[in-house]
Amino acid sequence: MKRKKLLFLGIDTSTVDAIKYAKSKNIYTIVTDFNSPEAKPEKKAADEYWMIDVSDFEALKNRCMEEGITNIFAGNHEFCLDQCKRLCVELGFPFYASEAGWNAARDKGIYKEKCREAGLLTPRKYHLDPDFSEKDLAKIQYPVIVKPSDSYARKGISIVTNQDELSAAYEKALAYSDNKKIIVEEYIDGNDLFIGCYIHNKKLIPLHVTANQFIIVDGQKRFGFGDHFSKYTNLVDKQLLSKYEKLISDLNCENGACMFQCISRNGLIYNIEFSYRLDGIRSWERIERLRGINQLKMMVDLALGESVSDDSFVVNESREMCLGYVIWSLPGKISKIDGKKELYSRDDLIVLVDRFQEGDSVLDVFDMRSIAFIIEVFGMTSEEIREKIIGIHKTLHFYDENMHEMLMHRVPDYENW
Repeated sequence: MKRKKLLFLGIDTSTVDAIKYAKSKNIYTIVTDFNSPEAKPEKKAADEYWMIDVSDFEALKNRCMEEGITNIFAGNHEFCLDQCKRLCVELGFPFYASEAGWNAARDKGIYKEKCREAGLLTPRKYHLDPDFSEKDLAKIQYPVIVKPSDSYARKGISIVTNQDELSAAYEKALAYSDNKKIIVEEYIDGNDLFIGCYIHNKKLIPLHVTANQFIIVDGQKRFGFGDHFSKYTNLVDKQLLSKYEKLISDLNCENGACMFQCISRNGLIYNIEFSYRLDGIRSWERIERLRGINQLKMMVDLALGESVSDDSFVVNESREMCLGYVIWSLPGKISKIDGKKELYSRDDLIVLVDRFQEGDSVLDVFDMRSIAFIIEVFGMTSEEIREKIIGIHKTLHFYDENMHEMLMHRVPDYENW
């Protein structure tokens, strides 16, 4: 039989794990992007690498045909996924996402309209043209949130409390938007809720419900802890799941990893965004440990045109508890790092995000680019997890050029959750 050749578009948090899995199946692996292997050592994990920029569609298409590529994979970077979908269509390769599902995942406005049709709650929407007509402005009840319809990782988002702030927020959102469509909607002050699922043969399989517990830094709300055993789990009942099943049916979604991003307030769940891809924080490792299902492997199988068996979806229930600990860094240049090696030596931790090395600079931004680590901490009780996090504080440090601590350590406040 001809050996399959799988091309990976770009490098993201899924690349190395996906290459390892593909190699375990005797697949020949190739990675392409414009970075050198010195700048992106992940390229060396593959059997071969190309230096073709993912944006150069024609060069990629021609090289695929010349080299006998049989399948293409992109993990969680949305531009790479856009290019992957386009290449797969032109070359006749399998791609998991339906057209309607992908459009809803790439445009929050489309998604929320589909949510309303499925009976799901969304924040109140305000119409606002770039000319800021007095009629539109008069209808707005503050606070509102202003954001691009097509951005991700919280880029270009502002919370606006009055009309004077609205113009600057609108311009900021435009700067982060490719389609130049801006959403102005009711600001729901509650807990971010992530309902992670896998779609298998048109059936929705729930895998986790994670609530973000926030910390306040300089008056800004930031992710602090991912609470996987929260009270919000009980809000995701059969009635709500049946509405999500109608939603994915309306979007013609048949297979693939997905996540419904919501905000919970006063026992109500408001739908915000649809992620129809692997997430960017490698949560498949935690889900496999707690539930026995690895979404990344299934997504690679879909890219290879291989069906995922029903037996793969026997969900296990672990007795362990787990807390996702998000550690932010202050802005500045990192001169010294202590304690990182120890994180990887422990079997009660999984490091999902490890963003910086010595010599790197941390930007002065409030989005996910200044997250230094996301660490899943496992234990049998919340008290045990708390003590482990305190232990991490004692050993894990970033120091700036003046040897000041850059990491913003926190202890989980379970009692107030």
